Order: sequence, then structure tokens, then C-alpha cells
Amino acid sequence: MFWERKSCPFPKPEGPYVPGCVDVMNEYSPEGCFFRLFYPTSLEKTIEEKWVPWIDHPFYARGFALILGVYYFVLRLYVWLVSGTPYIPAVWAAPLCKQKEKFPVIVFSHGLGACKFFYSSTCAELASRGFVVAAIEHRDTSACATFYYASPQDHMQSKRTWIKYHKMGFGLENFPARVKQLRQRAVECSRTLDLLEDVNAGQNIKNLATSAFPLESLKGKLNFDKAVMMGHSFGGATALLTLYKDHRFKYGVILDSWMYTLKDEPDMPGSIKQPLIFINTETFHIESNIATMQKFLDSPQDAERHLYTIRMTTHESQTDEVHIIGYWLDWFMKKIEPSLASRINHALILRFLYKHISLTHSCDFGILEKQAQYITNDFIRRSKKPRRS
Repeated sequence: MFWERKSCPFPKPEGPYVPGCVDVMNEYSPEGCFFRLFYPTSLEKTIEEKWVPWIDHPFYARGFALILGVYYFVLRLYVWLVSGTPYIPAVWAAPLCKQKEKFPVIVFSHGLGACKFFYSSTCAELASRGFVVAAIEHRDTSACATFYYASPQDHMQSKRTWIKYHKMGFGLENFPARVKQLRQRAVECSRTLDLLEDVNAGQNIKNLATSAFPLESLKGKLNFDKAVMMGHSFGGATALLTLYKDHRFKYGVILDSWMYTLKDEPDMPGSIKQPLIFINTETFHIESNIATMQKFLDSPQDAERHLYTIRMTTHESQTDEVHIIGYWLDWFMKKIEPSLASRINHALILRFLYKHISLTHSCDFGILEKQAQYITNDFIRRSKKPRRS
């Protein structure tokens, strides 16, 4: 139908594997795990007919509209006019790649108001390089929307119990409420790794999200020796807390981290000994955020730390939305093309991961040399006065 206007506004994955994806959910309760799994497939070429819709339920779009403060129908019309019906360049429930080597594991934590598919461009790129990525959908009311099945009967009837986004004020209650969310998020990250370890060990896990992909095909295929914790914005802070709490994660990739909830954690920076890379955009970081992040860069002194800022980018540059609706933050700032911003971001991530994790194929990081004018290893401070947090 013409009104569907199927499109793929995202950069195509550049790795040697065709990425696949499938949703995974266990337990009939909000304490269970729910994530989208991106992985390398055995397909020789992609099957566009089996690509996945970016928004797979209207409730997510309603959550986005609430966060943006616009009417639902206005948002849907705008997305349709700009991008049509966006699809993710990953094949739904495709067979797992049959290579003998095990796939390194990444757990990804989304930012405030996002969800499991909000970083599909990055997750698909990582899957095309041979990583298995579990993109969590947090149930702490920070996602635009999420759901679970309350009982086997609800599951049989496809009756979802939705958890809506909770919009918080900026009063005295904000900080403790955010810290509570952060702690729940870190627990959910560790539970996700627990579930993946159980699947890898061959335990019989019923996937409530879909029966299209056999989880048993992952048995013995996952490598946890160099597990990576990764997150964006609120998810960046979640990644840091998870690295602090759960030493099974050996590396951290921190994207434009919102450090607000970590500002009163004096012991944490010196206790995270895992190698970290911080990749920031130009406009997000105020002085208070920078001061907290600096503590993690400085401690411990013998730990491996990397910091990069991608110039002419904004907070949305590390998400999918910039490819779907374009830039909407810092309107009067000159910005680089969204696909270029994504490719630079991905190259910085992959260079860090390839340094530490051996893979069977090489990766060309020439874009970092060609676009060096957009990359700095220092903070870029905003001209605005820092907000009190």
C-alpha cells in the first residue's frame, strides 16, 4: 500500500555478516528479562522482506509522543512524511551463523525515553561484525514504553501488561528517584547476562516473545570471557554502575553518558578497573556532567581510559531517531550528516573493541583518519551556564 512507504533510513551494516534480530523475554513478571537480540546470521545476503519494522507497536509511538509533548497523530504523520515506515536492516529470526568461533557478547542499556530498538543502527552494525548484542528494554519506567505477560493465560491471549513512561519533575524527589531507577537498570543488565549464560549452557528457556527463533541454537556459541557493557545517556550511567557491580563485564563503552545519578558515588570511579571508552557528542555535556565524568577518567590511575568527542553532533546523533526525523536539538548549530556521524561513532567503538577482542576478520578504520577534523580527545564545553543537579 502506498501509505506504508516502506523505507530503511539507516546506514547499511558494513561488516561481513548479515545481521539478524529477535526479541527475547522470560518470566511472567516485570522482574524477568526483555531484550532484542542482534546477532550474525548464516545468510549470504540480506532478505529485505524480512526486515523488522522500527516501531513494532503503536504503544511505543504513543510513549514517544508523550515524551516529546506532541499529539500522537502529529508524530506519526511527521515520521511518515519524513521517513515513511522505517524498517531495521536486520533479518527477523534468521539462522545463526555456523562458524566454529564463539561470538563475543555485548549488553546494551538504552537512554531515558528510549527502548530496545532505539539503537538498532548501532546494534546491527555490531552484529554484522560478529558480536551478539542484547539491547535491553528497561522496566524502571524510563523506557518510552515496555510490557510483560502477567500469566500464561495472558501470553496465550497476547494480552500485554504495559509499563508506561513516567515523567518526573525536577524537585527534590528527582535525584533519589533516578538513583532508584539506575540501580534497577543495573540489576536488569546483570540478569540479562545471567539469561544469556543459561542459554549458552543449554538450559531450556522458553522465549515468551516469539517461537520463531530457537534459543537452543545459541548453545555453546557465546563468549563471555570478554563481555562488554555498553550504554547511551542514562544507559551510559547504567553501564558504569553495572561494571562496578558485576565484574563479569570486562569492558565498557560509554556513549554520551548522563552522569547525574553518579555524582554522589565517591568510591565508584576508583573501583572500576575495566578498560573504558567514552564517546561524547558536542553539545550534551554541561560542567557538572563533565566534572563527574572526569573522576572516572582519572581513576584508577593505571586503568585504560579513552575519551573522544565528535564535533558538530548532538545527543541524538548516537540514536536511530536522527536518521528517521533528522536533527531536532540545537537547531541553529551546524551539524554533520547523520550517516557520517554514525559511521564515525561506530568506528571509534569498533576500534576499541577490536583492540581487546580477537575476531576472525579485519576492520578498516580509515574513516577516522579521513574525518579526523570531527574528532577530538578533549571535552567540548557548552557556553551555557551549568544547571544545578
